[in-house]
Amino acid sequence: MTAGGPVHVTEIVGEVDDPRFAGRLIERVVVASSDAAKRRLRAVGDRGTDVAVDLPRGSYLRHGAVLADDGERVIAVERAPEEAIVIRLDPLREPRELVACATRIGHAFGNQHVPVEVEDCEIRAPVTTSREIAEQTVRGLELSGVAIEFRSLRLGCSVPLAVSHGH
Repeated sequence: MTAGGPVHVTEIVGEVDDPRFAGRLIERVVVASSDAAKRRLRAVGDRGTDVAVDLPRGSYLRHGAVLADDGERVIAVERAPEEAIVIRLDPLREPRELVACATRIGHAFGNQHVPVEVEDCEIRAPVTTSREIAEQTVRGLELSGVAIEFRSLRLGCSVPLAVSHGH
């Protein structure tokens, strides 16, 4: 990595926890979940390095992806926590009911073009408008057996968030 101009990234060279990067200085580049699927991106690392990303189509800037390595320092993607609505479904419900609830929630957020992430019996979506609108979206479905909370989470760490409703 040279001083002066940006570090040009054309491929992801590994994962920050790979043994080959052990003991190296890590410079983190914060990438929002909404920007992680972009193939072109400009960012500044937490140590001031200008980074110009130009990846092949279909690439994903997952949390921990190493963008550059000079033998002493690596530049790695960090997903910053962002405010999210977390909808917890009751795992004791019948599978058919769980799928029906998840489908309705996914469709409601998809209509607002808000992506979702599913893990176990939780559906998570970034708050893109306000807490009130996100909560109204769920409460308006009048679903039973769901709990709503808001948390600061790292979303889309390994795969892009899904939008369930396309136009």
